[in-house]
Amino acid sequence: MSTIVAATHIPLFDRIAGFSEASFDGRLMDGQGLRLSLLRDMARLFNARNGLSVEAFLASEPSVLDYGLPDLLSLSPQSALDLAKVAEVFRHGLALYEPRLSHIEVKASRDPGKHYAARVSIAGAVNVGNQLCRVDFDVVVDSQAVQVRETA
Repeated sequence: MSTIVAATHIPLFDRIAGFSEASFDGRLMDGQGLRLSLLRDMARLFNARNGLSVEAFLASEPSVLDYGLPDLLSLSPQSALDLAKVAEVFRHGLALYEPRLSHIEVKASRDPGKHYAARVSIAGAVNVGNQLCRVDFDVVVDSQAVQVRETA
């Protein structure tokens, strides 16, 4: 009897880079492998800067030339309006460049440990085979880099 396997195809760039550690057959990855792939791709996306202003980015259509996020140094994590703009930038970036993620919710807040940093919480869903699975990520944004980690 056939069984349904909760798995998805390994993305091309993961195969090229040799990231198939969560694959049981070299072609398909399970839910944890997909989460790791999303984590890597979001870290790349969030740490790449395009030349657009925040306003131009939010009005932009998908383009390889504008891959990445705009520089967010002009936004303060101490300002509620700026934190709302940070959340909007991350939401738009994910909508443009991460098609595997759906039902995206993004919230930005001050990082209690660093007064100059913002913390962005990302929740969404991904398809693993025929199942829709929830994923949650925690992002710390400061003047040096963006750090992404999966939350439990």
